[in-house]
Amino acid sequence: MADRMAIEQLFADYAWPMDTREWPVLATVFTDDASFTITIAGEHAVGPINGRDEIVEFCSSTVGDQTDQRRHVITNVRIVNETDTSADVYAMLTLIVVADGVLEVKSTGVYTTTAVEEADGAWRFSSMVLELDLPF
Repeated sequence: MADRMAIEQLFADYAWPMDTREWPVLATVFTDDASFTITIAGEHAVGPINGRDEIVEFCSSTVGDQTDQRRHVITNVRIVNETDTSADVYAMLTLIVVADGVLEVKSTGVYTTTAVEEADGAWRFSSMVLELDLPF
């Protein structure tokens, strides 16, 4: 059975650098050969981006252009099709943004991921699809 606490921590380790721009932390959450895709309101937007380094580069360059403060709130983690070393995992995103003293919910969405336990015992995402309801 997959390690629920480790998988929930994996989502936290993904969200934290997206909000704090600590890119070395983001690099720890993906496998070397991971894939990452974003859709917005059912339309293809980005990806798949293949490989850990390419994913981190995309995220850091995209977030680097943003001047507001973002907070990724990830909830409702649902683990399915689990084994001892892999699981398909769904989670909900609420993206909160503060700009010029104004707080707004910028978007919501669903993460569809595959998490795997690697040889070093760490859980990482081998694939992530983020389906956003609105642009980010």
